[in-house]
Amino acid sequence: MIRPASRHLKRAGIFPERLLAEEVYGRYTSGSMVYRTLCCAGIILFTILSSLAAEPAQRQTDNPHIILRSLVTAYPEQVTDIDYDFDVGDWYVSVNGTRLYWAEGRLLPRNELHRISEWRPYVDYLYPDKIPHPEDFSPDLLEQLNSRVLEVRRSNAKPYNITLYDLLYDGATRRRIEANIIREDYLGKRVSAHRAIFPRLRVIESRIYELAARDQEVREFLDNIQSIEGYNWREVADRPLRSNHSWGLAIDIMPRGWKNKNIYWHWISQFNDEWMLIPPDRRWAPPDKVIEIFEAEGFIWGGKWLLWDTIHFEYRPELLVLQRWGYVREE
Repeated sequence: MIRPASRHLKRAGIFPERLLAEEVYGRYTSGSMVYRTLCCAGIILFTILSSLAAEPAQRQTDNPHIILRSLVTAYPEQVTDIDYDFDVGDWYVSVNGTRLYWAEGRLLPRNELHRISEWRPYVDYLYPDKIPHPEDFSPDLLEQLNSRVLEVRRSNAKPYNITLYDLLYDGATRRRIEANIIREDYLGKRVSAHRAIFPRLRVIESRIYELAARDQEVREFLDNIQSIEGYNWREVADRPLRSNHSWGLAIDIMPRGWKNKNIYWHWISQFNDEWMLIPPDRRWAPPDKVIEIFEAEGFIWGGKWLLWDTIHFEYRPELLVLQRWGYVREE
């Protein structure tokens, strides 16, 4: 469950009520002033009353207008037109001309709204500011991170609906995805990735090389890269569930001697039931400055996940937008 930290949102000049009014007002510029005013006032009143009726810890939970706004901010050339469909009774956003409805966070086209129970919310976790430390884990969380418990939960987890990614990256099938995959030299290694993210990767590469010229830690990081893995089609049978590698939107930076390092929770869990207790300073990680450069261009780092993957970067700019706006996880 997630909620926006109001003080951070307001400090950033973001007010949910204002976003609602701006969107509705902007969509009815061709109507009368009275109609526009009534629409704005009605929806704002509904939002305020809903918030007041909830328990304090539940107020403003999963705000569609905030999360949809993060998509507009993250993908401004492709995602537009946040609005409310009174016929359907739900918010929607336009992605390259196609409406995707909020659908309790599932982001579904209208013809799939009846299948809402089959999917998990698109934003079902938030990117943390820092690496979670085992010292802060509760007994309940440690139990949830038990490998056997995780195996059951993950095998029963619902998939994401892929319509949003298909609209953004033209990838409903393997053939269509691979038409968008290009292979180029990157940080001195050959890597395959989606053409949409290469401009961002080039900016990252340039900044890392510039930093390496004066920073020994970053220079050693570059010298110790063994390989960089990018696009890798992996499809889960009978479910439209793929990793971001299958979309060409993620890279794994493999260090030399990676087989002898703590880099991925799942590999370690095969022989160490207490993998979750390994502190961050015993896991391999890129330099902090390198991580910050990736984050500045919309890539999140897998080393900040509870299920850590320290070699992994993936393009999820909307999660970084939500982080910047002050969203916090409701534990």
